[in-house]
Amino acid sequence: MTTVFLKFEIRNTFAEWEQSFYSHQPMARSAGIFHLYHGHAPDNEKKVCVVLNCLSEAHMQKFMAATGEDIAASGHILESTVTEMYVN
Repeated sequence: MTTVFLKFEIRNTFAEWEQSFYSHQPMARSAGIFHLYHGHAPDNEKKVCVVLNCLSEAHMQKFMAATGEDIAASGHILESTVTEMYVN
């Protein structure tokens, strides 16, 4: 199992981004990606952190490539994403 930390910026409000994020969770879960936490910086709701569990780095990259348009439509600024992965 791989734990993934994603840090990124969003174009819209956190509440708008979060609504889209929640609506895509069934698809993520069916792909084997499980949400553990999400939140924003205390002083800037446009700086977001998401923590996920997935099967592997390749698995996560495949999902992100397949759903990139939906992720961008949520307000997620894709080019701002910093990813850290840890294997347990």
